Amino acid sequence: MVMMGFAVLAVLVGAVVRGYAGFGASMFWVASLSLVYPPSTVVPTVLALEVLASLALLRGNTAHVEWRSMSWMLAATAVTTPLGVVLLVMVPEQPMRVVVAAAIGIGTIAMASGVDLSRGGGRGPALTAGAISGVVNGSTGTGGPPAVLLYFSPTRSVEVGRATLIVYFLGTDAVGFFMMWVGGLVDGRVLGYALTLTPLALAGIWAGQWLFRRHGHHGFRGVVVALLLLLSATMLVRALLA
Repeated sequence: MVMMGFAVLAVLVGAVVRGYAGFGASMFWVASLSLVYPPSTVVPTVLALEVLASLALLRGNTAHVEWRSMSWMLAATAVTTPLGVVLLVMVPEQPMRVVVAAAIGIGTIAMASGVDLSRGGGRGPALTAGAISGVVNGSTGTGGPPAVLLYFSPTRSVEVGRATLIVYFLGTDAVGFFMMWVGGLVDGRVLGYALTLTPLALAGIWAGQWLFRRHGHHGFRGVVVALLLLLSATMLVRALLA
């Protein structure tokens, strides 16, 4: 009962973060749901919740999306994800996670220091971020940070970065969920868990959206930096303790 309560709380917290920042829920959801549900059902359940979260966040955000760069990034992610899967098979998981955690930390510190990771604009930065996201997602299951670092660079507005990431993650999560469905990983239990947790996720997303509308222009990038550093530290600790 205690573990179930913790998982419910974590789902709510992750949903609030997702509604506010446009990303970050998976980090909370995977860690918490793994304590309650079988690991084989956690990832497809989380992907289902992520798709629902993105759909819930679409309204009012599509007008701010950088469609051209997002399309290039999504295409690059799709192309390089299989390479990440190959690396997962060939390279031990622990050093891979250490490298990714260190890269996220360095990139986040650079962004916090005012370095513009999208300098020059155009197709190049989007393709680079998408390619790296695909490799990282295929090898570690955490492909969001490169895209986050790109779209929350200092020269982009908060609304544009947040809206573009919402659509980008809808694409990547929908593809991932479909692949797991085809692979037979989505069964009745997964759908049951997803339906049970959906009201909690939607309530948290609503609260996060309300917080963004009220306070999103004050300290937003500070919240993003804190989330990315937390993700980096969590991955590093998990890798070192594995």
